[in-house]
Amino acid sequence: MGGVLVNLYTERCIEAYRSIAGFSTITEYLDPCHQQGFMKEAERGSIDLDEFIEQIKRHCAPGTTTETILRCHRQFYGTPEQKVVRLIRELSQKYDLYVLSNNNPLAMSILYPLFTGAGMPFETSFKGLFLSYEMHLLKPGAEIFRKAIEVSGCKPEEILFIDDSPSNVQGAAALGIHSALFKQGSSLRALIKAKIG
Repeated sequence: MGGVLVNLYTERCIEAYRSIAGFSTITEYLDPCHQQGFMKEAERGSIDLDEFIEQIKRHCAPGTTTETILRCHRQFYGTPEQKVVRLIRELSQKYDLYVLSNNNPLAMSILYPLFTGAGMPFETSFKGLFLSYEMHLLKPGAEIFRKAIEVSGCKPEEILFIDDSPSNVQGAAALGIHSALFKQGSSLRALIKAKIG
């Protein structure tokens, strides 16, 4: 999802956490593709939203509020571009579309309204969501891909998986899934056209 359907602004988010919340060690945890420490545990679903926020607060200046944390975390995400919204609408008329994302409940509380506001609500734009924190599984591990294959009812060779992380792409490809690496800022439409015509 992040880095493909919506741009990620890692440095902007890091700067917000440092300057607004006093989270000076944020780079030890936050990464565009694979989080570390307690942020990774939030993506795995090992800690819930309340515990995740409390963990963030422990790294921030005294008195940092949940609203301040939300304000900082929002800086991680752009708004889905209209060319992507149009593409997803077109594709959804011909294909079953799914989101498979390493994500956490704090991020999703931001992304749900962002995607809805852009005209690409998850509920109507995608047949399903495979979210790591709900599945207690993480990319690039094979099990999250196996579970997505099982639930979707598709065969690996019928799937095109697109991700901005080389290790995630390699993990999917190892199971026989057609996989493509997307570079943020390039054309998602062109990449898909090259893969499926």
